[in-house]
Amino acid sequence: MGMRATKGRPLGFEAGALVLLALMGCDSGGQAPPPPALAGEITVDEARIWYQTIGVGSPVVVVHGGPGLDHSYLVPGLEPLAEANRLILYDQRGLGSSSVPLDTTTITMTRFLDDIDALRDQVAGTERVTLLAHSWGAIPALLYAMRWPQRVDGIVLMSPVEPGQRYADQTNEAQAAKRRPEDVAAMDSIAATQAFQQGVTNAVNRLFFHVFRGTFADPAVADSVFSPDFAPRTARQGRIVASILMTPLAGLDFWDQLPDLAVPILIVHGTEDPIPLAMAREMASALPNARLVEIAGAGHFPFIEQPGQTFEAIESFLRERATTQ
Repeated sequence: MGMRATKGRPLGFEAGALVLLALMGCDSGGQAPPPPALAGEITVDEARIWYQTIGVGSPVVVVHGGPGLDHSYLVPGLEPLAEANRLILYDQRGLGSSSVPLDTTTITMTRFLDDIDALRDQVAGTERVTLLAHSWGAIPALLYAMRWPQRVDGIVLMSPVEPGQRYADQTNEAQAAKRRPEDVAAMDSIAATQAFQQGVTNAVNRLFFHVFRGTFADPAVADSVFSPDFAPRTARQGRIVASILMTPLAGLDFWDQLPDLAVPILIVHGTEDPIPLAMAREMASALPNARLVEIAGAGHFPFIEQPGQTFEAIESFLRERATTQ
């Protein structure tokens, strides 16, 4: 879902990607060491795209949500997938540790897709990759596969937003209904502060905690394990990037193109996600080579609330894709 604001308060709950640096150099307590990780940058036109790889095996490019967020909320949550795969995590241009001059020529969906392709070519080093997208990340992932289907082995859509507006009203109503009064009050209070308006990192992180808390099936899980830690650049520029990117895409709808996308696709969707389960079911039905796994007792972050169900489905799909390469 796109990020929107009323009286300065973001209403979207989009998400996306991963924090690994805190895991490196930690005492393993006698357990097996974490999978190998490597960070770097690639240049794509005028942008410098930060990435980090973790694990070994078939490459999986992780497309985080947003727009206007960075990769830092998906790891260590997604780290178990690195035991048998090489996760390639990155910050979308202008966000996190990825830099670019901000204007209408550098922040476009075409450029976002070019960045994914450069990661495939320069970091994965393979002709084909699997994409794993969370929330709004489903939009660039699907559009990339439509543009270059021959470069995609498969796609995992985790808690995807819809590729259009059919369920917009239902989603907004569900989101409002699931948001708790204490979170609404906290969001209003933080959004009114000068620190938030100036993009101070701590203020932005605190506000998004309350934005996302309302998308969990059980808010106690968010209270105990979820702590957004977006980068300073994301805090300062996230809303700017989202506005530049999404303004020309207002009304984007490609439902009718889904039947033409034959790439194997797994959709993983929580039964308590504010994005209606009916949307995920219709998406799976529209895609000719897709299957849906419904995660009971999970909201918009199934890999956090129900990791067992979630990873069983994803790992099975990734094993299938690896055997067909």
